[in-house]
Amino acid sequence: MKTQTDLDKKLVLSLSKARIPGLRQLKYINHYLSRKEFWLLYSSLALLVLSAIFLVGNFYFTHLEIVPKRSGTYTEALVGQPKYINPLYSSISDVDSDISSLIFSFLFRHDSSGKLVKDLVDTYEISEDKKVYTLSIRKDVKWHNGGDLTSNDVYFTFNAIKDAAYKSPLRSSFSGVAIEIIDDYSFRFILASPYAAFLELLTFGIMPADAWALIPPESAGQAGINLKPIGSGPYRYNQFTKEEKLGTIKEYQLAVNENYYGSLPYLNLNFKFFGNFEDSINAFNNGEVDGISYLPSEMINNVEKQKSTNFFKLYLPQITAIFINTDKNPILGDKVVRQALAHAIDMNSIINKILNGGAYKIDGPILPNSFAYFADIKKYEYNKAEVERLLESIDWKKSVISQEMFEKASGDIESNDINTKKEAEKILRMGVGEWRMKNKEYFLVKLTTVERSENQSIIEEVKSYWEELGIKAELETIPANQIQAKTIKPREFELLFYGQVLGADPDPYPFWHSSQIGEQGLNITNFNNKEVDKYLEEARLTNDVATRQGEYQKFQKIIAEEVPAIFMYSPLYTYAQNNKVKGFAVSDILVPSDRFENIFDWYIETEKKMSWR
Repeated sequence: MKTQTDLDKKLVLSLSKARIPGLRQLKYINHYLSRKEFWLLYSSLALLVLSAIFLVGNFYFTHLEIVPKRSGTYTEALVGQPKYINPLYSSISDVDSDISSLIFSFLFRHDSSGKLVKDLVDTYEISEDKKVYTLSIRKDVKWHNGGDLTSNDVYFTFNAIKDAAYKSPLRSSFSGVAIEIIDDYSFRFILASPYAAFLELLTFGIMPADAWALIPPESAGQAGINLKPIGSGPYRYNQFTKEEKLGTIKEYQLAVNENYYGSLPYLNLNFKFFGNFEDSINAFNNGEVDGISYLPSEMINNVEKQKSTNFFKLYLPQITAIFINTDKNPILGDKVVRQALAHAIDMNSIINKILNGGAYKIDGPILPNSFAYFADIKKYEYNKAEVERLLESIDWKKSVISQEMFEKASGDIESNDINTKKEAEKILRMGVGEWRMKNKEYFLVKLTTVERSENQSIIEEVKSYWEELGIKAELETIPANQIQAKTIKPREFELLFYGQVLGADPDPYPFWHSSQIGEQGLNITNFNNKEVDKYLEEARLTNDVATRQGEYQKFQKIIAEEVPAIFMYSPLYTYAQNNKVKGFAVSDILVPSDRFENIFDWYIETEKKMSWR
């Protein structure tokens, strides 16, 4: 039997249009719930709301990402002027190479760690005899003017490099190499003989054949397209502005190539040009630029805002050494003398005191980070006692030139007797002091270098080390624009403090093989050793790493024993950026332009983005 309560509920339900209470009805809920039930309901509702807030907040904060924003412009200071922004000539100048590396694409390039990786190349094969390299390139590459990049462009660029009329400095690298087109996107290189490091040579930019074909080779250097280039790389030429009075270019702007086949950079680029490092540093200190392409180690302290600046120390494949020309000074013909000169220099002190730690000590012509490096060779640590022992063993004894002797020589210089005059000249040239002498000849050498404050400081330090041990050193500096023609090519030096840039592959053939002796070669010491020639020839004919290591090991042992050069250090390339620029992650470079290898990751501005992963 139904109770009165059941009947009341049935009556109420029959009068209601909805089974769920409305807002007007809910206000009477406290009339039907006990106090305990009321608080239990409201506590549950509060917990439900807080849980919902927590879940929404947690989802927001775990899925919200701060990501780089494709916006902003990075401005960098370069020392020099752009002139040849094209792959034929850009290697002549760091400025041209920097800009060219961003505008043009390459068959291969180096990544941020210096490793060779594919760029335009899709696939490649090497024949069993290592003489034929067959390559296929990507089919999605567009020139900045909209055309397709094909095998014909590679063919044109390669033959332009080989054409003597273009006068490209890359020409000698491809002697004995030919190219054949297979189809629109495939071609092959044919080598006269195997060369293990051939792929490393294929890091030149590809030029648009249609844009260059009508320009005579003899006029290539004067063509307007040099400053308004058409490429296929991540950046395209936008515009440049000139100084009205001087006619020099003051700014050069690049814009992101929206049709680039790879990842798009976040930043547009702007380059400003300066006549010297001091002016570029001032521009950085004043906030006119965000970065400096290269900062000499002796000028790091000139940067005012040290805390807001990132100083990136990049490994550069360069050896800095004192190259010895035995033809110009008979004293240097004795390898014991050369060994003594090497032991007399405190390399670590020079690195720390003059270079501010911006270099690392080396012991030979192959750098320690190379697969071909052999550590177990004769090394020349700073050792004054060993210098004394070596020189005494070959009769270079100490002899004093007193003040009295010097004054007498000052008068004898006017003598009519030839022998008296010559002896006076020797004494006056040596000066007062305790000097090494053998067979009435004083130990006198001449040390030459490029005219630069850092180099001057280093050779003065070397001079002090040698003279402390009785070896007289005269110093000579030559302007940078004259050093090749006046000193290196004609081999007009006794001792040359100089830096040599190596390639990605450790092949030392260009620098130490006897075929490279002479004005056109890079064997600047005129070093001639049949065994070394044999080892270098065999090493470059095979791709087998173990075989190459063995040949280079024997090569390094001979160089260490013979000391045709005193190997000093490998400099670190200092690249400065305002720390508002994020994403730089390059460690090893082959040329300065390699600092841009991960430019796709650089950014200044950020934005918030929800991730639904």
